[in-house]
Amino acid sequence: MLASMLGSSALAPDASPGTVVLIVTDRPMPIPDRLIARAARFTRCYTADPDRDRGRAAIRQGRFPHLGGLTGDPGGASLSDVLQAAGLAVTILAQPAFDVADNTLLVITATRGGDDEIWFDKSTHVPLLFCWPRRIAPAELDLLTSTVDVMPTILGLCGVPAPDGLQGVDLSPWLLGGKANRPESIYAEGRIGTRQSWRMIVRGLDKLVFTPGLDVLHLYNLGQDPGETTDLAGEISEERRLDELRAIAADWMRRLGDHMDASGLKRR
Repeated sequence: MLASMLGSSALAPDASPGTVVLIVTDRPMPIPDRLIARAARFTRCYTADPDRDRGRAAIRQGRFPHLGGLTGDPGGASLSDVLQAAGLAVTILAQPAFDVADNTLLVITATRGGDDEIWFDKSTHVPLLFCWPRRIAPAELDLLTSTVDVMPTILGLCGVPAPDGLQGVDLSPWLLGGKANRPESIYAEGRIGTRQSWRMIVRGLDKLVFTPGLDVLHLYNLGQDPGETTDLAGEISEERRLDELRAIAADWMRRLGDHMDASGLKRR
């Protein structure tokens, strides 16, 4: 379990939390009902990578792990680095605490949902909870989100400018009652650097699993088939849907620099 505590904001007291606690577990942890009742939860959050080390790196740095190969460390500024530069002290906690003061921002997530590094929801679907009693109203938000969104969202809530190179989305407008574009899809990856390396996008209730070379592996509809037991990838009736999802996948790969350059050409 990794827990980082950040405090002593130099910003206006009403505009930023006095303390930020980030808890990242290797698997989802039981969350007390009394905390859930005070929190905003993103119910459709996916890990960037279900590998423990690469998953943590993605959370700490707001970038996808393929940028760092097998090391799980894609480089760039970490969340604690950016907050320290903004005048926020950093303390490492051995155990999480669930008693949240009105001016504490508590964030809870996990690197994966289960024991495997596979693309099924039981491994890639993870919790994402934000509790800040003074500013964030309790809610359940069904937006598609990713663990790479944790860093830019914490920075947004703290009023700290995000560094260049972040690949996550700042979700703070949704948490603070403002308006923002609704994320249309998410991207995830796993088993980087192996023959079993895979990529995944989820758009709406459709999930496409594919290789880094954009060869389709699986297609599921999570609404009709939440257990992911029926692979639709070989169905003739799904060809148009497959084409649409492959186009979205290719756009993600281009923007993320994942086996594609900015022009959309594949890299070897």
